[in-house]
Amino acid sequence: MKKVIFQLIISLLAFNSISAQVKEFGLFLGGAYYRGELNKSHFGQTDLSLGAIFKKDFPNDRVSLRFQLMYNRVQGDDFKSGVVQQINRNLSFKSDVIELGPVMEIDFFPFHPGQNNTALAAFGTPYFFGGINYMRMNPKALYNGEWIELQPLGTEGQGTSLTSQKKYSLNQIVIPFGIGVKVNFSHHTSLCMEYGIRKTFTDYLDDVSGLYPNLDVLEAESGTLARVLSDKAKTAEGINQSSYGLQRGNAADKDWYTVFGLVFTYEFFSDSSCPNW
Repeated sequence: MKKVIFQLIISLLAFNSISAQVKEFGLFLGGAYYRGELNKSHFGQTDLSLGAIFKKDFPNDRVSLRFQLMYNRVQGDDFKSGVVQQINRNLSFKSDVIELGPVMEIDFFPFHPGQNNTALAAFGTPYFFGGINYMRMNPKALYNGEWIELQPLGTEGQGTSLTSQKKYSLNQIVIPFGIGVKVNFSHHTSLCMEYGIRKTFTDYLDDVSGLYPNLDVLEAESGTLARVLSDKAKTAEGINQSSYGLQRGNAADKDWYTVFGLVFTYEFFSDSSCPNW
């Protein structure tokens, strides 16, 4: 993890070294949804995504390097799954996910922002993108009308005598990749439609991953709130009316989230040096 973070920092510094040449500034507006233990369907329980983008377009008109700062809100609720076992588990969460870092865009066809002659091939193009970004998550659950941060509670026994597992980190590395279509909207502006998947390296985006802990020990060491939010099952399915030791999540299946929407960019150039039409 430390090596990946170091590589990300180097990428950011390299991007900063060409910041004086940045050609485009853009805004992203769209939606985000997560796939994990509490939601298995695409576009299920979609929430908001917003972002700001700075972009440098290379002279070959095929490659762009962008730096993005994204705010993605994801959520999941067992009750909305329609699956009996999940409805009985009765867990839910939401998380504000901050994402930032460099992304490389590669166009299928040569594309020059600001060229608005529809008769030319460079008017628009599909593209794909990929990168390595930093992600900050913070899963919360609603309890008595208040959103409670789940990571400090160790709802699966993390940080207690029940397990050697430490509390998971809220800072993660994420791999964004996807496809899009960009077209020149006017003399200085371009519009992109984009669909991107985020591969994470954590199964705790939703705070659900392993087994139910011994709730008596969890309460004694982490408090009553940890016990309540660890096991909200409507019907106890284990022995002695307890879920202890039963599957709460699937640690082998990491969480993902998806971001889709529109990117509106403005290219800064003087009309005296505007691109060929």
